[in-house]
Amino acid sequence: MQMLTVSKAKSGFSRLARGVIRSRKAVVVKTPTGFVQIAPYELPEEVQPWPLGTVRLTPTELKLHNSFGETL
Repeated sequence: MQMLTVSKAKSGFSRLARGVIRSRKAVVVKTPTGFVQIAPYELPEEVQPWPLGTVRLTPTELKLHNSFGETL
């Protein structure tokens, strides 16, 4: 993992960000108060909600859902 100082990261942030995205490797930036990690991240696809009434629970599932799992 590459480690940079704050001044180097600030001066070339756009180049640094593009490099992280291309290489898929995280970079750690050392600050006076600690460390900051710049890492690639992919947003998950949005899942559309099911239409109302499509999914039905069995009576046992419904009982467990309403009991906060106390019967497990």
